[in-house]
Parts: sequence; structure tokens; C-alpha cells
Amino acid sequence: MKVQTWKAIRNQRASATVLLAGWVACGFISQSTPGLDRQRSLRGLVHFRLSMEKLRKAAQAGKILEKLSETDSSLTNMSQFDRQKGALAIDETVARIDENPQARTVIESAGLSTRDYVLTLYCFERSTQALFLKQGVGEKHYPPGASERNVKFVRDHLKEINSLFSGRP
Repeated sequence: MKVQTWKAIRNQRASATVLLAGWVACGFISQSTPGLDRQRSLRGLVHFRLSMEKLRKAAQAGKILEKLSETDSSLTNMSQFDRQKGALAIDETVARIDENPQARTVIESAGLSTRDYVLTLYCFERSTQALFLKQGVGEKHYPPGASERNVKFVRDHLKEINSLFSGRP
């Protein structure tokens, strides 16, 4: 009886494996899941390196977009992230900017692709959060999307970065 039960279980596993492989091959199951997309996005963020050049260009584009949004409401909050979605919000933000020719032109004229613009702002935001969490609360780990290298960069250049994003031209 035990041998028959084991054979039945083993055959069920083999059947399930074959069925699952068939579904994947036929496209019935997406090979990219939200969890995998999130992991890929986070890995990409960890490897994205902030620089003063990228931050200067992003600040320049942001100020122009803010000024233009006074007369064109479609440009308001163009680069805001849905914080609930975390790293997955990057693709949505890039798509939203790319759909607006004026916003895309402003960013590209500043010398960044829309993706680099969004990544720069997102990584800066996450690195700043991580910096103050570590200092204030004594958090031992960086939040998702923040790399140690970028957090150190922000810490070392905070005064200069603040002047870039202040209201002064």
C-alpha cells in the first residue's frame, strides 16, 4: 500500500511539473511576475550611481517643469512617484513623462533621458530617506532601492545638493 501511494504522489508531481511547463511554454502563465519585476527593479536601483552632474541636470529640468506647470496643469506633479508601488513606480513615471512631449523635451534638453531623470530623483529620494533613518533611528539596513554608495554620496554632498533643489535659481 505504501509503495502504491508513493508512486501515485510521484506521478502527480511529474504530471503537475509537465502541465506547469506546458502552460509556461504556451504563455498561459506569465514568465515575469510582479515579485520578479520588483526584484529586477531593486537590483537596477542598487547599481544606479548618483552624481552631481545627474542631480544638477535633474534639478534644472525640475525647476523648468515646475515653472511651466504654472500655466500648463498637465505638467503638475509630473515626476511624483506612487510610494506604495516602490520601485515599480519608476516605469509608470517614465511612461507618464514620455506621454507628455513638453515634459520629455524639457528633460532631454537638460541632458538626461526620461529614465535617468526618474532614476536620479528616485534614488536621491530613497538615499536621503536612508541617510536620515540611519542617523535618526539608527536603522541598520538600507531600505529597498537605496545603495550604500548613494547614501554616502548624498551625505558627503548634502549641502551642495540642497542648493540645487532650493528655490534659488
